[in-house]
Amino acid sequence: MPTLLDGDTPMTGGLVRSLVDSQCPQWRTLPLRPMTTSGTEHTTWRLGEELVVRLPRNAEAETGLRKEVDWLPRLRGRLPLEVPEVEHVGSATEDYPHRWTVNHWITGTDVSARVLTGPVPAAWADALAATLVALRDVDLDRVPRDLWPVGSRGGHLRERAAGLDQPDDAVSGPLDATPVRAVVHDALSAGTPDATRVLLHADLIPGNLVSRGDDLVGLLDFGTLTTGYAATDLTPAWWVLDRPGRKRFRALLEVDEVSWAWGRACAAIQGRIAHWIYEPRGHALAPLGARAVTEVLAD
Repeated sequence: MPTLLDGDTPMTGGLVRSLVDSQCPQWRTLPLRPMTTSGTEHTTWRLGEELVVRLPRNAEAETGLRKEVDWLPRLRGRLPLEVPEVEHVGSATEDYPHRWTVNHWITGTDVSARVLTGPVPAAWADALAATLVALRDVDLDRVPRDLWPVGSRGGHLRERAAGLDQPDDAVSGPLDATPVRAVVHDALSAGTPDATRVLLHADLIPGNLVSRGDDLVGLLDFGTLTTGYAATDLTPAWWVLDRPGRKRFRALLEVDEVSWAWGRACAAIQGRIAHWIYEPRGHALAPLGARAVTEVLAD
């Protein structure tokens, strides 16, 4: 189970079982078991063989979950990768103060281990590029602006870079951003990419991608869904792919120099902060963040 952070709601198997049994009696006989993932915003539990229970760890994560409930039906069938199907939306209780969901299980394995050990299949570049094209093709003008998904990652790179400015964590201590400062500086100096707002997943990291064998088949966790600069979603070039994959990914998307520099900087920022926060906690996201920074600096 993920280490609790400040503000997280404690979770036990008994509590999850009681939520399922009281609100979903049709699944009362299905076995329930906790999952260990690189996720940071939800605790997840397998329910039988075809379902997964997702419980927000805190109020901010619940906001993301509500976004998923609203937007997943709009995206299902529009992306080349499978996306979660929500089977039930659970209500908050006195013992658990957040809404929660039961989703259909996407058969496969998240790609975290494959990314860390390599090699990364070349075809993943094609699948990721096609996914970004599909997200960008969503016509936001056909959606009332007050229904657009809102998140913190689609804005100007300066906003993302502000997260490197001497934060301090009780467990991790102060953040040393030295390894990625030059990457961010170079990206900001390069200029500003096309600012046309597009739909962004905004968290295209290994733990949110599902594979079956060498095929990339699923995309999870749409809690960070937002709109903004397309360059924001170029981060899997460094978080997921290797150098040959990056080259193909960039060519397929025809990414210009400024956008590529911004995507590289976003990947570096996210990777440095993830490694800083989660390495002393022994969390599975830490080595993935470290790998992303290594890939950025290797280019």
